[in-house]
Amino acid sequence: MKHLFTPFFLLTSLFAFTQVDSVKFDHDWKFRQAGKLNWSNANVPGTIHTDLLQNKLIPDPFFMDNEKKVQWVDSVGWEYIKQFDLNEKIFESNNIELLFEGLDTYADVYLNGKLILQANNMFRGWKVDIRPFLKKKRNTLFINFFSAQARVDSIAKAQLPLMLPDNNRVYARKAQFQFGWDWGPKLIGCGIWKNIFLIYGQIKPDVNKVAFNNKVKLIQQKDSSGISFYFEKDGVPVFIKGANWIPADIFLPRVKKEDYRVLLQMAKDANMNMLRVWGGGIYEDDAFYDICDEMGIMVWQDFMFAGGMYPGDKDFFKNVKEEVKYQVTRLRHHPSIVLWCGNNEIDEAWHNWGWQKQYNLHAEDSAKIWKDYTRLFRDSLRQWVTELDNRPYISTSPKYGWGNEKSYQEGDSHYWGLWWGLEDWEKFNTRTGRFVSEFGMQAMPDYHTIKKYTSPEARMIRSAGIQWHQ
Repeated sequence: MKHLFTPFFLLTSLFAFTQVDSVKFDHDWKFRQAGKLNWSNANVPGTIHTDLLQNKLIPDPFFMDNEKKVQWVDSVGWEYIKQFDLNEKIFESNNIELLFEGLDTYADVYLNGKLILQANNMFRGWKVDIRPFLKKKRNTLFINFFSAQARVDSIAKAQLPLMLPDNNRVYARKAQFQFGWDWGPKLIGCGIWKNIFLIYGQIKPDVNKVAFNNKVKLIQQKDSSGISFYFEKDGVPVFIKGANWIPADIFLPRVKKEDYRVLLQMAKDANMNMLRVWGGGIYEDDAFYDICDEMGIMVWQDFMFAGGMYPGDKDFFKNVKEEVKYQVTRLRHHPSIVLWCGNNEIDEAWHNWGWQKQYNLHAEDSAKIWKDYTRLFRDSLRQWVTELDNRPYISTSPKYGWGNEKSYQEGDSHYWGLWWGLEDWEKFNTRTGRFVSEFGMQAMPDYHTIKKYTSPEARMIRSAGIQWHQ
């Protein structure tokens, strides 16, 4: 086993340190299915699906309908292991910690057989004092990942007969798109999706420099049409042209800084000046915000809640509070961020999508779920954000659903009448809200993309491979 070197890093996260020596744990990892015998080589950062693909243990889940063939991956547990030695300098340090920047999601972490961490939120970093458990030679770091699907199903079952709309994913602080969305596959996954550092020596927390964005303001004022919703920059109203940003790859660690630059340059070349980081994805990598800062692209930042009613218990709120603290503190120095938003489409869904009837939510059950919603998104999140940052916060997007006339008179609007509502193209002339934060049309991708996920004989509109992706 190779000795660890002691390069210098400046860690730029919530756990930022000055003059800290650290070692990145990104080599010599192995993985296996829980309970099995054979280990295979793993990449860190990575995901279980990419590790299985690299070792040719599953087919490409994006080709044809292979997505169906890999669903078993999410039904079992997975184990990761790394062994390491310590050189004299590290071992003699009084302060030695492990920093986990991202574990996805339910994971028990052991060092030399001792349980040192139980993680339950992929959006939080975790820092653990490991000095008492270390040896100079043959240390073993072992991470046991549990099936997120099994975990949320178990939690939901314990809540019966109460059912939270509209998917058990709402119990997990995990990227919601991984459980399947209208634009992407169901590949729930797990893994060490961000870096792990061993840090040692004189560990002093650094005070994050904050660059509050006072140049850009959200203006919401009563007027002859309703209530305005627009942004001013240096006191001048700005016409916003932009798009919604979803994760650039289903398997998150595959996205590199150069990928962000290519995609953001495309947005810039299209004269976009704002991107909305959508609430069913992730709080993006630092590289994303760095490049937005550089290019002058404003960022509307959702918190990671979308399309479901979330729990209101004490443990869930405590977990979310730590998540908000971690992410706002990590991101608030970016001047590109101009708005924090509580969630994607939940208020609209509760009032317009028929959940009360579908899930038999009446009387006390309905009242409790709505109370939990308002307590989280209208009260607690607003308070937590305000304590850390001075940029504006709104509780949900949109304020009203596109079927409600108020959607065109006040707040932001998601207009899906043209596609989902089967309305005519001409409706774009009249269904224009005060700020249209979502609109569009479902469409096929470019033909060169279709060629990547289909066999030649399947390149017909009604073929099984095409229909599965549709």
